[in-house]
Amino acid sequence: MAETETLQGIFPALITPFTETLEIDEPFVARLMAFHESAGSQGVVVCGTNGEGPSLSAPERAKMYELACEHAGSIKVIAGTATCSVTEAAYLARQAFKAGCSALMAAPPFYFKSPSQQGLIDFFKHLLDSSRLPVILYHIPQITQVPVEPELIDALIDHPNLIGVKDSEGDLQRLERYLHYAPRLNVYVGNETLLGWAIQRGGAGSISGIANAFPEWMARVWKAHRSNGDVDAAQTLLNEVCEVMRPLPSPMDVKYALSLRGFPHSPVRPPLGALTPEQRDLTRSLVTKLGLFTSAS
Repeated sequence: MAETETLQGIFPALITPFTETLEIDEPFVARLMAFHESAGSQGVVVCGTNGEGPSLSAPERAKMYELACEHAGSIKVIAGTATCSVTEAAYLARQAFKAGCSALMAAPPFYFKSPSQQGLIDFFKHLLDSSRLPVILYHIPQITQVPVEPELIDALIDHPNLIGVKDSEGDLQRLERYLHYAPRLNVYVGNETLLGWAIQRGGAGSISGIANAFPEWMARVWKAHRSNGDVDAAQTLLNEVCEVMRPLPSPMDVKYALSLRGFPHSPVRPPLGALTPEQRDLTRSLVTKLGLFTSAS
C-alpha cells in the first residue's frame, strides 16, 4: 500500500460545486484542483463533510472521484466514503480505485446510534479487507454521534490497509491519544487552530474545510514546519482566519468566500441553506482584509 509519507500535508476537504440546478459543476471542479495545486496543497479529499458527501448519490460520488483525479495534476486525491451501508462503502472503494484515488477516508456508519465496538470493528474490517486503497478513519462525532475510539483503532491497527485517522472533534485530550499512534498512522487535524501544535508532535497535517477558500494560510504552516521555520508565527496568521470562519456554517461559508475570490457562485443542496446577510458580511470582511476580494458578488 501507499507510503504514509506521500499522504502528509494540507488536504482541503474539497467542496462539491453545483450549478444553479444542483448538478455537479464539472468545469468548476477542474478550476478548484488547479487552484489548490498552485496554492501549495498536497492533495484534496472529495465527498467529505465540506463536499456534502452524504447529499450525493453513490454514482455522483464516483463521478467526483473521477473528476478530481482527472484534474489532479501533481496532487493526491482521497475519496470520502461516508455511508451507513457496508456494501456501498465497498462499492465506493472500488470506484475510487478505478478513478485513481490514493486513499479512502471513511466515517463510521451514523444512522444507528450507540453501535457496539464489535459492530464498528466488523464494519471497518469489511471495508479494509475489500479495499484496494489504504483507509483513513474519520472521527467527527459532532456530526455522526459515533466516535472513533482508540479501542477501535487498537483492534484494526495491524491491518495493512489502515494508514491514518482524521480528528475533526477538536478535543485536545483525544488528539493527544491519537498522536500516540504516529508515525505508524497518519494523524490529521480537522480543527485548523491545532495544526501547528499537532504537526510539531508528529501529526501528518490537516484535512481542512477552511483550506477550500484559504489554502495559502494553511500551506504556510506546513511549509514552515517542513523547512524548520517559524510554525507559531504562521499559525498565528492562520488563527486570524479561523477566528472568523470557524463559527460560520460549512460549506456555505467557504463556497461564498470562494465566490468573493473570483470563482463561480455555488449553491448548497438541501437541507443545507445559504448564509444569512450577517454571515456573508463577516466572510466578505475577512476576504477583503486579506486582500483576496476579486468579485462583485
